Amino acid sequence: MRFLLTLCLLFSAAIIPASALATGAHSPTVPGKLAATLDELAAKFDPTVCADCHEQIYEEWSQSMHSKSFIDPRVIQTWRTFIKQGLEKEAGMTKMDMKNNCMWCHAPYIKYADDKLVSEIIDMVLTAADDPDESKRDAAVKQLSKLNLNCYGCHNLFAVKDGYWGNKPEEGAIYGPRGEDDPEEAKHEDFKTIKSDFLTTSKFCASCHHGCPDSVPFSQCPTVYSSYKQEYLDKGGKETCQDCHMKPDDPDDPKSHKFKGAHDKDFFAAAMELEIDADTTQVVSHYKNEITPTLAFNVKLTNRSGHGIPYG
Repeated sequence: MRFLLTLCLLFSAAIIPASALATGAHSPTVPGKLAATLDELAAKFDPTVCADCHEQIYEEWSQSMHSKSFIDPRVIQTWRTFIKQGLEKEAGMTKMDMKNNCMWCHAPYIKYADDKLVSEIIDMVLTAADDPDESKRDAAVKQLSKLNLNCYGCHNLFAVKDGYWGNKPEEGAIYGPRGEDDPEEAKHEDFKTIKSDFLTTSKFCASCHHGCPDSVPFSQCPTVYSSYKQEYLDKGGKETCQDCHMKPDDPDDPKSHKFKGAHDKDFFAAAMELEIDADTTQVVSHYKNEITPTLAFNVKLTNRSGHGIPYG
């Protein structure tokens, strides 16, 4: 078990860009005063500010899995395993290893949290997963929900190539596909809007849904993006991640922020074709001297998406 865990942790370290590793165990972080409380951190990146002007997009995001990036039950339980089987058992590991290996995508604002707050958040994860008191579990989940990926994560921290790790985005600015090229998008008084072409590329999505630096071959880091690149783009596919997963319900609307995936029944049905032929037959048991009526199935499953399924 310790050997397998060590391999997993080495793999996790391998997929983090070199620029992140260069700053040491507490990377990524930012200069200046860091948030000491969860409420202070959440207030700095409150998505309801965006809802004042972008109500439809905010409502769509609220229905997406991105809005549950920190509190989805699968995430909570996976982190619980990482903490109990990794952080608490492997020599030399600290709670900061979870910050560097998990949270930078699920809660990118963690780079603005001080070490004490990171430690408190990790303890809160264990409460949400294991506490026998349901009310305490629910309270922990409610607090942790303040860390879910929202507008600022995509439209600032990850909005330029290598931006999260290189601290390249202008702090407080909002990046979009039009930005200052569109006067209506650039008229805000409280913050600057900047155009980012990177936001419209599949490489942007790969920032979290791949995570490996270009120096690591796909064979050593199979992800949804490497599958998309090898099985779709390299075979003539033209659509980006956004073309499929942000396709609006109404063609006149901007890109949908529901980020539809396997959790959306209709979206998933369009990505998979299932054919089942069933024939009646019999199973003969010579040992029991019995003949049992049964069905024989021939199942054909066709993947019509742009990558392997399942993936994340």
